[in-house]
Amino acid sequence: MSRNLVQNVLKSWDIVPDDISPISTSGNCHWKVQCARDAFVLRMYRRGQSDSSIGYELDILNRLRRRGWPVAAALDETVVQSGLVFALFPFLPGRSNKDETPEQMRCRGRILAGLHSELKTFLAVGQRTGWERADEIAGTAEVDILHTSDTARQIAGHLDRVRSRLDAVHPSSFPVTVIHGDFIAQNLLFQGEELSGVIDFDSVHLDLIAADVACARRSSHNDVVRGYLDVSPLTDSELGCLDDLWRASVLRYALEILHNKVAIHDSKLQWCIRQLEKTIPFD
Repeated sequence: MSRNLVQNVLKSWDIVPDDISPISTSGNCHWKVQCARDAFVLRMYRRGQSDSSIGYELDILNRLRRRGWPVAAALDETVVQSGLVFALFPFLPGRSNKDETPEQMRCRGRILAGLHSELKTFLAVGQRTGWERADEIAGTAEVDILHTSDTARQIAGHLDRVRSRLDAVHPSSFPVTVIHGDFIAQNLLFQGEELSGVIDFDSVHLDLIAADVACARRSSHNDVVRGYLDVSPLTDSELGCLDDLWRASVLRYALEILHNKVAIHDSKLQWCIRQLEKTIPFD
């Protein structure tokens, strides 16, 4: 991305930066922008995201910020240049717990339960454009395996198995809320023991509560679930399908790759296969 383009975008907000440095992330592009004593994060949304989808995320961030949550709400309207959409956010201080202890995982689960209690009040916003719930993905998605790779055939087999297992527990009856969608350790910032930031709401949408817990747990981080249960209950049926709800979320990503909605990288598909194969039930 041209540095001149980034500087021109910043001029739209009357910002003349002292320093611009890229932030390593996947999906959208981000830069840290230093201007005197102020620090910002500039986001460039990846191509293909609709105005309504971007607006949904920004609306949720604004709502949470007004409720006192340490999230980075956009500082102004988005800017469009060269067909790309940019947004400006405050830079949130703090560090993530990259190598979580069991207690830190449990703390993350408790924070997620608290976030859900807030997000449940936003149900009226409905579903985000272009998104489906995890159970809907598993129930309706198809993989066209004709003339495709062995990897695609593996994904198709996992999709059939996840669909069969979820059909048996009727997850459509599970409670729903607006979910974060990627509540991993890297997306929580702390200053000491104090939560200073919840970031990366790129996957925020309406889904099963259990699906968000499953995404936070990923393949086997059971202490996250135990922390969640310290604050908010989940039924035995919800707990029993956390592994397949995580697989459903992985399958969503794999299908986006296969359907050319994101750039195809075999390494990303192999990551999906590893997650689908190594994920174990909650115990």
